[in-house]
Amino acid sequence: DTQIKIRGFRIEPTEIETTLTTHPHITQATLATHPDHHGTPQLTAYVTAAGPDPAPAPQDIRIWLRSLLPDHMVPAFVVLLDRLPLTPNGKIDKRALPAPQAVTTVGGREPRTPLEETVRGYFTEALGAPAPLSIDDGFFDHGGHSLLAARLTNRIATTLGVALSLRDIFQNPTPATLAHRIETARSEAAGAPAAPRRARPALRRRTGTDHERSSS
Repeated sequence: DTQIKIRGFRIEPTEIETTLTTHPHITQATLATHPDHHGTPQLTAYVTAAGPDPAPAPQDIRIWLRSLLPDHMVPAFVVLLDRLPLTPNGKIDKRALPAPQAVTTVGGREPRTPLEETVRGYFTEALGAPAPLSIDDGFFDHGGHSLLAARLTNRIATTLGVALSLRDIFQNPTPATLAHRIETARSEAAGAPAAPRRARPALRRRTGTDHERSSS
């Protein structure tokens, strides 16, 4: 049984490996699991590239895979190697595969508002990043997945009082864009018309005639 269980889903690694090798610049691929800082197993893909063109960036490979596979089958990390380590028998030596490293932030912007600072902190916390992210860092480029995205939305709902969906995270995957989405949600909530008050039924005054009828 080669299946592995990730976030409640049973996954066949060979299906992902086969999909990876259909990429025009990937020659070999294998998968392994590594725990994140919450102890949750995450998929890591190890690939080799060949050809005259530069090797594709790991985040570009993940974006490409996301167009072909469901979210739970997209590896949290992609590691480019010159070659896959082999055992003396010629099989892939998975114990010799290096642990994945977080994406290094290069040239990202610092927060411009208190809200961006707060959201940046939530991203860094949820992803277990070793250093604060920039407001342009992508949640899913740093190993984010739907389970961590759900924790992020819960954190925002608890502390900021704004209910976001997982779709909001997928559509706004950076602290800058998500902070803007939160501001929009707040504006929408503030401008929403109040629910109409239900009219109380009018009370019928009892007249003398009514009293006389009830007494008769």
